[in-house]
Amino acid sequence: MAPPSHWKNLRFLFLAASVAIFTVNATQVMHRPATYKNAPHKFAPGNPTAQVIHKRAGAKVQAAYFTNWGIYGANFQPTDITPGDLTHILYAFADVSPDTGSITLTDSYADEQKHFPGDSWDETGNNLYGCLKQLYLLKLANRNLKVTLSIGGWTYSQSGHFNFVTDAGKRATFVSSALQLVEDYGFDGIDLDFEYPANTAQGQGFADLLTALRTGFDSYAKSKGDSVPYLITAAVPAGSANYGFLSVAQMDKALSYWNLMAYDYAGSWLTYADNQANLYGGARTGVSTDAAVKFYTSNGATAGKINMGIPLYGRAFEATAGIGQSYNGIGPGTIEAGIYSYSVLPLAGAQVFENLTDVSSYSYDSAKKELVSYDTPHIVQLKAQYVASKGLAGTMFWDLSTDKTGPTSLVQSAATVYGTLDQTQNHIKFPNSKWDNIRNNMGSGGSSPGSPTTSVPPTGPTGNPGSCGGVAAWSSGSVYTGGQTAVYGGHLWTAKWWTQGDTPGGSAGVWTDNGAC
Repeated sequence: MAPPSHWKNLRFLFLAASVAIFTVNATQVMHRPATYKNAPHKFAPGNPTAQVIHKRAGAKVQAAYFTNWGIYGANFQPTDITPGDLTHILYAFADVSPDTGSITLTDSYADEQKHFPGDSWDETGNNLYGCLKQLYLLKLANRNLKVTLSIGGWTYSQSGHFNFVTDAGKRATFVSSALQLVEDYGFDGIDLDFEYPANTAQGQGFADLLTALRTGFDSYAKSKGDSVPYLITAAVPAGSANYGFLSVAQMDKALSYWNLMAYDYAGSWLTYADNQANLYGGARTGVSTDAAVKFYTSNGATAGKINMGIPLYGRAFEATAGIGQSYNGIGPGTIEAGIYSYSVLPLAGAQVFENLTDVSSYSYDSAKKELVSYDTPHIVQLKAQYVASKGLAGTMFWDLSTDKTGPTSLVQSAATVYGTLDQTQNHIKFPNSKWDNIRNNMGSGGSSPGSPTTSVPPTGPTGNPGSCGGVAAWSSGSVYTGGQTAVYGGHLWTAKWWTQGDTPGGSAGVWTDNGAC
């Protein structure tokens, strides 16, 4: 006899709730650990044999997160980056005010002040130092390397930090703030990591924010004479419990890339050990990367904009008999409990197992009964082949401080499969930066071969007496794009880029004063 309909409904609700429990905590790895300044725990690594996959043609994206806290305990500096295997660096994380929508950097020492070898202590001017100077130097030396500012992450998505997205005025403030940070620090765009829209209003507000940001960036590029668009990317979840409120089709029109967080499918929130980044399968957790890719593409995402996330770390399960089995404890980890840097994996005494059906891997120490779910170079190569075969954009890695170097590097493992990487040039013309050394490109001048040297001239009057005739007064509710003019306080003002609600002469710095009318 078939069960009554109300029992079917209850069973459906139970299953839906179970999936939500399994996935709600996914990608919380993308945060600054409380112990980030501590020295890493030391472990004896094993010595796995790398398997070689033939290269494939195609200009692919290799994006990776660089964390500003990684310079402390992990001791991973910008100078440790291997730029040849990368096309994009996402600098994590900036914060955003839920009250205003204004963006702020989160560590002035790491971001702006730390002096690296070669930095002067007595040069004149207002100069940028810290990680952001070093990344700009990498841009100058590697013109296909783009650097974007990532805003949010797990920590800065909590406590309502992204509640501003439902307010049009605050979204406009965010856009103005983002444009100012790009001009000041020489970024190539913005990455947003909102974990996660919790209702329809937040999902729509997030899409509207991306739409406004694209309008602002396009106007900004036009006003500077830049032919290469500025980047907008979003880190998005792979679990259905977290992507349900995303307005995928609208977002796709604004985004340059989707950075699919294809990891953290399993961890301490489960009652059993499991794979944390399986390409297929996922019968227990209800999550797989292939299923997530199909969701996004079937709902309006362009396949060629999707970057598959690759974890540069492993999730640990202690006192377990294996995959799908119960466990007791998650171990000390490298910097944070339960999370081992890929650079120390596999741990000494562990055997490595690869599931070529699910395309996943893990190490297991039968004596300690310790299982660590992580990607091996071979698994990453297989995932890169999937990226190529499905016409996806490329891969994204979290985070650079935990990779190995040489042939066992996971970043390099993917790059060798792709062969040809994206060669789109970065931006190196920021004449209105607040930093002298960004304006003059670290002493090499304000432009270089391949970079535009002239800006689109502003439209309208130029500020001579009587030139305000026919120009409308500035209005806080109007949208202005680069080159457009307005009268305010008896002066003629020209917008540098997209702006709404920013008072001419105010702290946002988006207006040029052309003088009295």
